[in-house]
Amino acid sequence: MKTVVRILLRFSEKMVEQPVTAQVILEHGVPVSIVAAHIDSQGGEILAEVPSTHVEKVIDAFRKKGVTVTVPKLIEVDSERCIDCGACFSLCPVSAVAFREDFSVVFDEQKCIGSPCGLCVDACPARAIRLVEQHSSGLIK
Repeated sequence: MKTVVRILLRFSEKMVEQPVTAQVILEHGVPVSIVAAHIDSQGGEILAEVPSTHVEKVIDAFRKKGVTVTVPKLIEVDSERCIDCGACFSLCPVSAVAFREDFSVVFDEQKCIGSPCGLCVDACPARAIRLVEQHSSGLIK
C-alpha cells in the first residue's frame, strides 16, 4: 500500500473558476484524491491526498499557480489515556470516530481530516488526542 500525505489547498476568489486542480493532475500525471472540499464564489479549500513520493512536486505545482498549500496535522490517540467517553464522537463532522461493540472508541484515520477540524482534540477530557506533524514518509516521530 502506498503512503499518502494530506495537503490543504486554499483557493482565492479569483481562482475558483479556473481548473487549477485538473491542470496540476494532468500536467504532472499524479493522482490527487479529494478527501473534503468546500468551494464557492468567494474561494475555498480542498483537503487532498497525494502519494508521498510526489508530494513535493505537487505542492510546488499548486504554489506556482497561486494556491496556498499547507500540510495539515493528523490526530494521534493515546489508547492508554483514552477513557472511551465519546466526547470526540459527538463532535466529529466526518464520522471518523465510532464505538465498537464493547463501547470502546475507535478512530478511522482515513476519514479524519486532522487539523483543519481538530474538534476532538479540545473536546477530550483525558487529553488522549493530539495533533502531530506528517511528512512524506509518514508521521514525524
